[in-house]
Amino acid sequence: MHPTVLALLEAVLLAGGGLAARRFVRRVGRGDRKLVLMASLAAWLVLFGMVPFCVFAAFVRPGTERSAGPVETLVLNLVPLALVASPALGIAQALALTGRKRG
Repeated sequence: MHPTVLALLEAVLLAGGGLAARRFVRRVGRGDRKLVLMASLAAWLVLFGMVPFCVFAAFVRPGTERSAGPVETLVLNLVPLALVASPALGIAQALALTGRKRG
């Protein structure tokens, strides 16, 4: 797959996954704190972390004949970081939602 198309696909998947996880957690955010925390962590990990990373792993080819530009390189290098950061984002959103109710 061409690096530009892959970078665009990854950007769309990251944005869509982040929005979907945020909306899902807001719906679940009315429950028990532990439930909200686990649902948020799972939603962010799967939708924002694993889905884009699996697409990246499936379509990236090592040593392609076409070189990626600086923007494509930046986007493709952010995909693994999103996988690592997604649980922290989920925990932060869950704590923000449940903290507001009690405070």
